[in-house]
Amino acid sequence: MGSLATDAIITVHRLSDEFFLNLQKDINKFNQEKESEEKVKRNDLSDSETKMLKEFKQDLADTISALLADALVQVFHQKFSSHIVSEIQGKVNGIIGNYVKKGLKTDRTEEKLRAGQNNRYIAYMSRDLNSKDKLPGKHSQSHAEKIKNPMTGGCMLDIRVLSETTGTKVIILTEDSHGKLKKMQELNPATEPASQTVTLIYRPKSSQNPDGHYDVQINNKMVTVTNEGKGCLFHALARGMKPEASDEEITLEADRLRSVEADTLRKHPGQWEPFVKRKEWTDTIRGGDWYMGEGAGLEKIKETKERLQKEVGNVQFYKDAIKHRNKNPGIGQFIHADHQPPVSCILDYIDLNQNSRLAEAFLEVGTNSHPLDTNLISKVKENHGHRLLSVNVPAEVHREFPSTTNKEYRKLLAGTISQDDVVGTFKLTILGSMPRFKLNSETNFKDFKNSKVSKTRLASFEQSFPQHSTKLVHEWYNQFKDKGVMTEDHLNSVTDWINNRGYDNQNDPHRNQVADLL
Repeated sequence: MGSLATDAIITVHRLSDEFFLNLQKDINKFNQEKESEEKVKRNDLSDSETKMLKEFKQDLADTISALLADALVQVFHQKFSSHIVSEIQGKVNGIIGNYVKKGLKTDRTEEKLRAGQNNRYIAYMSRDLNSKDKLPGKHSQSHAEKIKNPMTGGCMLDIRVLSETTGTKVIILTEDSHGKLKKMQELNPATEPASQTVTLIYRPKSSQNPDGHYDVQINNKMVTVTNEGKGCLFHALARGMKPEASDEEITLEADRLRSVEADTLRKHPGQWEPFVKRKEWTDTIRGGDWYMGEGAGLEKIKETKERLQKEVGNVQFYKDAIKHRNKNPGIGQFIHADHQPPVSCILDYIDLNQNSRLAEAFLEVGTNSHPLDTNLISKVKENHGHRLLSVNVPAEVHREFPSTTNKEYRKLLAGTISQDDVVGTFKLTILGSMPRFKLNSETNFKDFKNSKVSKTRLASFEQSFPQHSTKLVHEWYNQFKDKGVMTEDHLNSVTDWINNRGYDNQNDPHRNQVADLL
């Protein structure tokens, strides 16, 4: 790392010197060619003119400095930072995770962080040019087959591969909240200087663009890519590379880009395998499309009252919920698979009580090991509890759960788990998966009365709540068999509490514990 840093610093310093030396030469050359003479002496300027001149010089200096800084940072990153991304990513994740944990830590926040970090890896991590490409790269080969299919939408991974393969610098812009374009990503071919630059405009999923979309900017003017469906990314790239080509030529070029990418992945699977894996990991994360910059995917399932009734309340392993969502694109926009109890509350036992048998039992399920293989605990965090149980709930309602919004609640539940209180754990889990206004009506929490759609979502959740809560407890009981932590008496106690609507009883001590934290 010391050698890499030294090389990077020397390179940046040399480039900076060369830039200013060349700038001075160009200015002198310009003056000589134009035979420029000083028409106005400094002392002849008025105060306002002097101020205007100073402001102009400052603007010019700021512009040059900003452009130079961007270029030097990019060079430094290519020379040094990208080589140690994999080395420091674990530490960075830990630092960010601890910071978020002290603030509004939610499952969704952690997922967003992982998605964003995976995307940074895809966009900037250096390829291993010395990888043994003869080894099978099943993920790369699989993606190569998919991308040749015109029904497959493009994403950030495809842009990175084509940037490297075609020697193209790709800048991706997107609109901010004020409708102004800002830079989202910039991808540069690492092995050679870029031969051309293409600027794409990415529009994330919205009511106007339900599948996401790519347009292209040519000569600072937006050129709309229309009627290209799932091929909008490749058509936008093709148009940016060949601005003057006919529509027929662009269609052929877009198809060629798909083939170029597929051939690259087949010939060099070892170089691209880590990137394709990161893409697949991010595909499993809720809301990952924004980070992947995916445009025009498969036809999305629409939210309806019937679909809500079918989906809400399904209890399943989180990995099965992910598979179901991937087979039914669009569900993730209105249904969330909520871990009950939250993954973080299970993992926090390490800081509270390393001897907690109940926490170990949860992790035995999560790691599929008995006795618990502690080496696998980190995998539970990395894959966000793939083997832990979750319940499908409306996304809008999920955002109002104490388990989603309240760190003090998560501390309470984590402490209850660490104390091996089985009955208390499941009662608190169920209470934590209710919208806050049900637990505390004195505070102005969202009550879902603002629209017909919100009322429908809440109604589907309330109708399912007693049944899916009971099913959840029974599923955990089945998972805990032979682990010596949950007895039939525990099961009956929690089940009777649900049947008697203890979660609605304002004298219930567990309910009051949660309500007092809101």
